[in-house]
Amino acid sequence: MCEIDQMETTHLEIRAPIIEELAESIQLDKDEGISGAASDSRMRYDVGSRVTCLSSWDNLYHSAEIVDRRENKAGVEYYVHYLDQNKRLDEWIPSSRMQEWTPETSPISKSVTIEKLAPLVIPGTPGPTGPSSGEAKLDTPGTSDRKLTRNLKRRYDEIHNVQKGVEELAPIDQSLEKEHEEKTKVKNIQVVELGKHEIDTWYYSPFPEEYSNEHKLYICEFCLKYMKKRKTLQRHKEKCQLVHPPGDEIYRTSAIQDLTIPEQPQVEDPSTSGQNKVLRNNAKQMILSVFEVDGKSNKLYCQNLCLLAKLFLDHKTLYYDVDSFLFYILTEVGSNGHHLVGYFSKEKSSVEDYNMACILTLPPFQRKGYGRFLISLAYELSKREGKVGTPERPLSDLGHVSFKSYWSRMLLEALRDHGANLSIKDLSSMTAIRNDDIINTLQSLNLIRYYKGQHIISVSAKIIEEHLKSFNSQPNWSIDPAKLHWMPVTSPSLKRPR
Repeated sequence: MCEIDQMETTHLEIRAPIIEELAESIQLDKDEGISGAASDSRMRYDVGSRVTCLSSWDNLYHSAEIVDRRENKAGVEYYVHYLDQNKRLDEWIPSSRMQEWTPETSPISKSVTIEKLAPLVIPGTPGPTGPSSGEAKLDTPGTSDRKLTRNLKRRYDEIHNVQKGVEELAPIDQSLEKEHEEKTKVKNIQVVELGKHEIDTWYYSPFPEEYSNEHKLYICEFCLKYMKKRKTLQRHKEKCQLVHPPGDEIYRTSAIQDLTIPEQPQVEDPSTSGQNKVLRNNAKQMILSVFEVDGKSNKLYCQNLCLLAKLFLDHKTLYYDVDSFLFYILTEVGSNGHHLVGYFSKEKSSVEDYNMACILTLPPFQRKGYGRFLISLAYELSKREGKVGTPERPLSDLGHVSFKSYWSRMLLEALRDHGANLSIKDLSSMTAIRNDDIINTLQSLNLIRYYKGQHIISVSAKIIEEHLKSFNSQPNWSIDPAKLHWMPVTSPSLKRPR
């Protein structure tokens, strides 16, 4: 027993220095970690520096550029732009979420990822098992099967909404774009409260100076008056008499929405009677209403609408000069009034036959089919005017997606219902879509070819149905012309499609 006790004592004596050394090493690493974190949080970065940041929108590290810097009670904050990401994701972050950028720690850029991984899959195009799977594979930039020609590059940029860089623009547009970027590089208002929604903003908006540096603005959802404090908004609500936009109601429709299935396609309710309807469980009746508001007659309301819209639109220049525009306001009808969902504007008289100057669906109401509803309404107004229409350029990235989806669906449905022997002119007359938009859309769908100096539509019924399958899961509000109570100001004058 004594020998055993002596052996155990010897082993303990041998292990003791090792344990002490290990403990010292762990404490040293811990101290260095704390010291490193503290030094990172105290590190000051210069404007224009490239850094790696932990973003708030996906909690991952991204390469970013420092746009601005400010000091407050909590310390130094930096306004960063995430490289290869839209400006709407720019944000103020503390230095504790930043670290120095190095090529080794740089995250893979989005453009490189798309170049390597994303095939040229066109919205509305059959998948890998469909008839065009071979072409989709060949159209992937970076593959060795097919050379990336200018036409393929254009199609790739168009399908993936790759925006042109400043250096690719015309010289006069380059100077204007640089001026725009400099003026709007830092988002001034971070949050707005509108009705029951608190919405993170996306872009800079030129609110009056006394409001421009507020972190949050409170906006009346009926008259769109903006305020700095919630108490002011509460007092305003007691006096505000508006319960709908200050214009004429030109359209109203209803649909049944299943609350158990998010983003379910909206189906037009065929009944127009005022009788109460029996709804199934987990369903509700959604009522939409559209008002036409004259910018000249309701200047303050339209100016407030434009300032609100600019928070979610990058390239928007109409703020205060609203006299020559009409605004079409889409609302959801509730028990206490009409709640703003989105809108589009158009010039009262457009030399270029633009049927839309600006379009916006507010973020809480996106992915519900409201953008398509507004676009459909704009083209229905063009039909009433006896004109073909097109939206004013440039389109935002989300606007581009919405219009491309609308054009694709309308043209495919027309080809399905009336046969593939239609000409471009026939399609334009039926849909009020301009020739150029029809040709570009059919080219992106691989449904048109150029033969002996003219464009020929080349498609079978099977391919049309394959394309249309991709739209089945998308929300779809349709416009019933019989419910549209609107006439153009001037008599229609049919113009030849361009």
